[in-house]
Amino acid sequence: MKVCSASSAIGGSRLLNLLAGIAALAMVLVSATAIMWQPPVAKASPQTIDSDSGSYIPRTQYLSPVAMKLSLNGRWLYIVCEDSEQVLAVDTYSRRVVRRARVGRMPRGIALSPDGKTLYVSNENSDTVSEIDAETFQIRRTLPVGWRPVGLTTDRAGKVLYVANTLGDDISLVDLNSGREFKRLQAGHYPEYIALSRDGTRIYVANLLARIAPADQPPVSELTVIDTSHQVVAARVNVPGAIQMRHIAELPPSAGGYLLVPFMQPKNLNPLVQIQQGWYLTHGLAVIRPAVAAADGPQKYKVSEVLLDDIDHYYADGFGAAVTPDGRWALVTASGANVVSVVDTAMLRHLLLHTPPARQQELANRLDSASHFVAERLSVGRNPTDVVASPDGRFAYIANRMDDTVSVVDMRSTQIASTIDLGGPREISRERSGERLFFDASHCYQGQMACATCHPHEGLSDGLAWSLETPKLGRDVVENRTLYGIDGTSPFKWNGKNPNLQTQDGPRTAMYIFRSQGFSSKEVNDLVAYIDSLRLPRNPHLASNSQLTDAQTRGRAIFFRDRTMDGKLIPPLDRCYTCHSPLSHYTSRVLMDVGTATPDDTIRAFDVPQLESVVTRPPYLHNGEALELEDIWTKFNPHDKHGVTSDLNKAQLNDLIEFLKTL
Repeated sequence: MKVCSASSAIGGSRLLNLLAGIAALAMVLVSATAIMWQPPVAKASPQTIDSDSGSYIPRTQYLSPVAMKLSLNGRWLYIVCEDSEQVLAVDTYSRRVVRRARVGRMPRGIALSPDGKTLYVSNENSDTVSEIDAETFQIRRTLPVGWRPVGLTTDRAGKVLYVANTLGDDISLVDLNSGREFKRLQAGHYPEYIALSRDGTRIYVANLLARIAPADQPPVSELTVIDTSHQVVAARVNVPGAIQMRHIAELPPSAGGYLLVPFMQPKNLNPLVQIQQGWYLTHGLAVIRPAVAAADGPQKYKVSEVLLDDIDHYYADGFGAAVTPDGRWALVTASGANVVSVVDTAMLRHLLLHTPPARQQELANRLDSASHFVAERLSVGRNPTDVVASPDGRFAYIANRMDDTVSVVDMRSTQIASTIDLGGPREISRERSGERLFFDASHCYQGQMACATCHPHEGLSDGLAWSLETPKLGRDVVENRTLYGIDGTSPFKWNGKNPNLQTQDGPRTAMYIFRSQGFSSKEVNDLVAYIDSLRLPRNPHLASNSQLTDAQTRGRAIFFRDRTMDGKLIPPLDRCYTCHSPLSHYTSRVLMDVGTATPDDTIRAFDVPQLESVVTRPPYLHNGEALELEDIWTKFNPHDKHGVTSDLNKAQLNDLIEFLKTL
């Protein structure tokens, strides 16, 4: 929350506008008990305009394939399409779509029962899993799970379904006999992808974001390991310096038994000026090797990191991973580079085994490593996501999210054999064009990053603080901000220098981030149209009827109060709702000095961020110093410049946070 004190940063007209807004709001909020608060209403997904014909195209007409499974015999390819909210069945012989099933909102993941008769599809925006008969393609039942489910798998017996809930940072365990969730395990931060080990004894969960930690420390991500026999977390494997771990592939024992997990290495502790020299972001594989468990101790894991980038070109945004049944080849999609890398696993293993232990860490920082084990770079469609290999090892299939196609790789020649058209519309709307640009790293110098690299999951913040452009090298470290629901919250950047998204995504992006020619005027407008379409998902902290709990009601009264607990009048500019007005996304859209600047900042006043969905995007403050909401007031507001909070006790702060969770 950014409750603000008066500041010289507010210039003439802005101050008048702000005071006029305060006066208008005060007329509505006559007293704390008279406040009529209504929760924010999520905007419906808008129709979009075809940039050529001008006709309207509903967003849901696009398919956007994101996840796949093959039937046990390899005959049927099951494809999850998040935008059309469908699951498709493709006949791999004819390479045509033969069945479709409608599922929940924003489906993201898919699992197949051990007998091959049942499909399970996670519906991220419905908080459910659809159970589908694989033969008839009829929905059998809908299973409630946690908040925003993505990855899922059954256990080896097909009795328990494990579901990774991104927003809840946990894993739901569902009894498939009763269809009820019976247990929930704590994961890392933003768990997305999940895999059952080949021997069925473990479930592996890759967490998209790093653990919440001080901004001046390199990130550490987690691979969560679950013991399926006891249904408990058996290990939390640290993957240092990495974020955005995605799909998990396991090599057979004959090929080493390694886990391969695509990841991104942010160099966010370096100044951004280094990007034109390369090395600001790197992309690679976490190679996780289970060691032999001691008789009296837990399973141990050894983590190595290798880069998939080349010296003069980068393969941005690793996403999907798969291995052929014999373990000879691994395939890794680069969703920002529109490429799949074909990895010779024997050469990868040779590199790892013949690198002395003292030099293993060097592999994570060597851009010449990929030349030792990458056999091919295959160009595929736009924004490749998931990849699967056929049971006989003959073919591999890559889902191209922004093309509504599937690329087919002939693994005998390791070349593209054909492309399956899934039947999406031929017209490309302005919003869809912008979405393609958002996920495309080719506009950046040497292909190092796309917009989605720092804003994964279609606009989420990566949770890191970055040293961006600044008059003094290494100063002005700022926390990355989410893109969800930012339409109508200008100006942009923490220093408020960009009056609109056209400025933010046009010359600024070209000059300071991509170090390139950037986007054309039309491309900028398309990109802005897409970003404006990113809506906040349903808030699970708010009841479906929008009724507040007792704690949320008490917190609301504190948020909208105009007097301290002992009855003293709080100056208007020191009230929560002044800077975080409910009339404008809970932001005043001005710069304010609330006493949070540090010696490393060249400015003292910062843009007031909106509070909608604030609980889902730690850390907080302009530099990410506050690791949780309570820290904002208990650690970084000693003089009540960031709102009057010194009179609140622990219980009252908890109530305030409970209210903020509903926004």
